[in-house]
Amino acid sequence: MEIEQQDESSRMLSQNNSLAQALGKEDPSRVHGVSFGPTPNQLCGRNSHMPRIGVQIEEIQRVLLELQVELEAEKLKKKAVEDEVVIEKKKRQAMECALRYLIQRQGEELPPDIAARMNFLEG
Repeated sequence: MEIEQQDESSRMLSQNNSLAQALGKEDPSRVHGVSFGPTPNQLCGRNSHMPRIGVQIEEIQRVLLELQVELEAEKLKKKAVEDEVVIEKKKRQAMECALRYLIQRQGEELPPDIAARMNFLEG
């Protein structure tokens, strides 16, 4: 009740202020002082830019989510490749050890070119 009385009194003041006296009675379908320009609904009502901004924000959030999913997939692929490299290194080391063992059991010296290649693998 008190709010309604304050609202009514403020309406009365706005009709009696100097701007209202200079511009005349306010037309509720127009923005006061803007003549035949935009209506209040066009400025801040249903036809404003707010729905478009909301749609743009939703689109940006959707794209961001897609990029996050894609990034996680790429991280998983990278991890899989790194794991595969580690496995292949271990296999190579095991084969090198087996080859050295076989050569030592043979009791012979390696030919110089093969020995050089083996030394290259160790470094």
